[in-house]
Amino acid sequence: MDLRKPGILAYFDTMTAPEIAGFIPAIERLGYSVLWIPETFGRDPFVMAAHALGASERIIAGTAIANVWKREPMAAGAASRTLAELYPGRFILGLGVSAGPFMVRNGLKFEKPVSYMREYLDGIRNGPFKAPEPAREPPVVLAGLLPKMLRLGIEESDGIITALTPPARVAAMRREMGPGKLLLAQQMVMLERDAAKARAGVRTFMRFYLNAPPYRRYFASMGYDEKDMRDGGSDRLLDAVIAWGGENVLHDRIRAHYEAGADHVYIIPLSAGGGRLPDMRVIEALAPG
Repeated sequence: MDLRKPGILAYFDTMTAPEIAGFIPAIERLGYSVLWIPETFGRDPFVMAAHALGASERIIAGTAIANVWKREPMAAGAASRTLAELYPGRFILGLGVSAGPFMVRNGLKFEKPVSYMREYLDGIRNGPFKAPEPAREPPVVLAGLLPKMLRLGIEESDGIITALTPPARVAAMRREMGPGKLLLAQQMVMLERDAAKARAGVRTFMRFYLNAPPYRRYFASMGYDEKDMRDGGSDRLLDAVIAWGGENVLHDRIRAHYEAGADHVYIIPLSAGGGRLPDMRVIEALAPG
């Protein structure tokens, strides 16, 4: 499984079936290594992964992340092993607990996330699977930003997948993880040179994260205070976690993650003007080829 080239995350909930049908081969043609699939309360990430794998020849599909509160570990394990057997070496299972208030508001439980994730990983490993086994188990990575979940990911999974994490923090994670574990770094990017336009667009996007307790704790752990988290975020917080500017600025930020010790970097393309679809301008500009 070659993860050296950057990947891309797409919000498939914003896209129609015909739009998705054109998007997947375009991403493969542009040379991205992994198509990362998020999960909220729309399209199922395992169904989307199966669709992406069937509609492409080489691209890897990964969940970033599959929500552990929405399905039993046996179901997640069966789905991931099925994809790994059907498409050898082309699926990564990313798991996460999301944010408690968001889960409860949508009718799901949220309790003792680290303990629950530990049991969930055990359920995936040891759950019955009475079908042809994949030649290799698919990699399992955790969204581990805060210390306890990060430590669990290091000890019990194949690695860590980040979110809203600057390169300096990635370097600290790599030092804690040591060699041999996957460190998959997210980088949100916006191809917009006008500072006012870029930051206005970023603030609209960041409102959810700045109202989510786990992300607020994460930002606080990096030295940001209440003033940094008001009104859509301070300039210094926004500029640290989201890269905006010309192509060279965006390439430099991606390179910084690799230099910090990331095994793989995946971008989330944002647009200062908002809009429903991924910004193909930035996707094409940053294409690894």
